[in-house]
Amino acid sequence: MIEWRKSHVFFRIIACLGIIIILGIAVVFTFRAIEYSRVKDFWGDETFGLEGTTRQATYKQLLTIGARGQGSAAPMDYIFIKALDQAYQKPFVKYIPHNVYYRLNSIFWDLASGLLIAFLFLRAFYRKTDNSVIFVIQLALICMAVVVFYFKATNMHFATEMRPYALWNSLGFVMLGVFMLRGASMLVLLAGILLAFTSSGALIQIPALALSRFFLKLVDRESFADALQEMFFLFTLPFLIAIFYALHADKFSYVVSSLDYQKYSNEFFSFWRSKWRVPALSGFGIVFTIWNRQWRGCTAVFLTMLLLYCVAPVVNAKILSSSFFFTSRQYLYYDLVFPLFYLMLALVLPGYWNMFRNTKNRRNQPVL
Repeated sequence: MIEWRKSHVFFRIIACLGIIIILGIAVVFTFRAIEYSRVKDFWGDETFGLEGTTRQATYKQLLTIGARGQGSAAPMDYIFIKALDQAYQKPFVKYIPHNVYYRLNSIFWDLASGLLIAFLFLRAFYRKTDNSVIFVIQLALICMAVVVFYFKATNMHFATEMRPYALWNSLGFVMLGVFMLRGASMLVLLAGILLAFTSSGALIQIPALALSRFFLKLVDRESFADALQEMFFLFTLPFLIAIFYALHADKFSYVVSSLDYQKYSNEFFSFWRSKWRVPALSGFGIVFTIWNRQWRGCTAVFLTMLLLYCVAPVVNAKILSSSFFFTSRQYLYYDLVFPLFYLMLALVLPGYWNMFRNTKNRRNQPVL
């Protein structure tokens, strides 16, 4: 009992230290993002998003006909920006520079999603891990995941823009992170719904995750009906919302010739090849987790990332055929594979450690 109390106190100390470190990382991210926003003027898409889309529509119009003039009609981010825009008329926020104020929305969502996932994983490890050394390593891996999520160049860039990409990426991180933990189905469903309200990209992401989970349930020899029931519950409503806004998207004519098509196609494949780490880490993630049924959430997430990478050429061809141009921000979620990989390592660490220890003990047993 004395040893348990000592261990229990130590775990609490480590958990508190972890909370302090994670909050410290979040504070650094916030100040750095605000500073980047302060020295960066609005660019064309940000100005049009505010003046040409958000201010021209009511909340009802944004919800029912979508964000006009945008590549994605999904309105969630524009609704938040509209609320910020109306609040900017209040005297108590007038002292905030406009190029910082209107980007607080993006900064907040990145900040909140990183903290939410970090604390969910820390809570899970605090409850389940009984080895203090492993718990410390898990904490270090959580911190590494948070640092990569916050400070990777692409994510930091879009966290300091008044565009929907930060919200979209943050919701994807929450949905996949919670799915890895195999808990809180309602949180997965909510994140999926909000994702569908934020970007047309959900039209690809949600089916990919649904198919991955469905396939792994069949691998585990669960009934077809049970697998179909989970797919229906978690993914049907988000998918229908994504379809609704995809049907309300405006038509564009950026690709008007075969030369345009070839130019954007070449840019896509150059970008796509540069992201070879996405399928590599996804493959490692699948190999590390597929043999243990308890880690199916991780397997489904990395199978989803691999599937999203593999179907990207088809998706890009469809985008170009609809006369919209390629841009790397359409694949911002690829970089989520890096923090997710660190979180996966933290999840599987106790299992691999126990397997290694049991193997070592069997080898040390005397042969009778």
